[in-house]
Amino acid sequence: MAQPAGAVHEHWNLVADIGGTNTRLGVVSNGALTDLRKLPTGTLPDLLEAFHRLRDEIGTDPQAVVAAGAGPVKNGTIRLTNAHLDLSETELAKATGAQHTFVINDFTAAAWSVAEATIADVAVLQGAASPPAGTRLVVGPGTGLGVGALIYSEGRYHTVSGEGGHVGLSPRHRDEVDVFDAARHIAPGCFFADSLVLEAEMFLSGTGLPILYQAVAMASGQSDTPPRTAKDILQAARDEVDEVAARTARMFTAHLGALMGDMAVTLMPVGGVFLVGGVAEKNRWLFGDTFRDAFNEGGRFSDLRRSMSLYVSEQAEFGIVGANNFCKNALMR
Repeated sequence: MAQPAGAVHEHWNLVADIGGTNTRLGVVSNGALTDLRKLPTGTLPDLLEAFHRLRDEIGTDPQAVVAAGAGPVKNGTIRLTNAHLDLSETELAKATGAQHTFVINDFTAAAWSVAEATIADVAVLQGAASPPAGTRLVVGPGTGLGVGALIYSEGRYHTVSGEGGHVGLSPRHRDEVDVFDAARHIAPGCFFADSLVLEAEMFLSGTGLPILYQAVAMASGQSDTPPRTAKDILQAARDEVDEVAARTARMFTAHLGALMGDMAVTLMPVGGVFLVGGVAEKNRWLFGDTFRDAFNEGGRFSDLRRSMSLYVSEQAEFGIVGANNFCKNALMR
């Protein structure tokens, strides 16, 4: 329920996690989330009206507003690719009266979501029971493949954003060559020139799993496989009722683990490597020995990879948590 006027601390903040279909708005008082709303994203006027309406309901201007969403940020405006609209910090200020407004990428928020992670917020796949202080890597296979990082320097975290889903993915074994070759017929524009290297997101995401499934089917000699959703594919693999789905899940797991291990060696995240998001949360069975072995298999650097802490984040509403942590850090600056 909404807090009645005057019940919220004078210095409250508004945080948002904006998706293509739904938006979550959080009221933060004294650093803690006190109210959470879910509403349709709609058009830009709809969204701004929702911000304005919540401000009026509370009865005072928020000190700060942070809005996170999928898309690039430039000159104080985020292009929300899933919602098909542009949102600026200036528009947020007009809608809410806030002194400070910020628009951030969803994986900037995802990275910030683990800034204060403790033993209660994670499931341990390997390493320290409680995430140690230090640089942290966050990877989330969702609709796309998101990657974010917190760089730990001089006792503080700083965000590094990128496009991790667009790094190259290539066959790990000879029997995967036909799968990557088949994928050329499905997503030809996502290959790197005339190589067998594919954008990672085209296999390792909710959007990519159906492409991987179709490619596996084609490589197995099945030309008329009906399309399936990522959810259906993973359920069929878990139920062991579809061998194509089972192979798809194995490839997804191994390639995701290997990619995360490669990124970890590049970044050296002594504070831990974190899986976040719905795919990890709803399909924990995927992230067992096969995933961990692929993460750790790094040739001469296998021992280094084994020394890294690896977690599944169990925080609900990690986008809201991350936006709040970002907000606290920004206001301290």
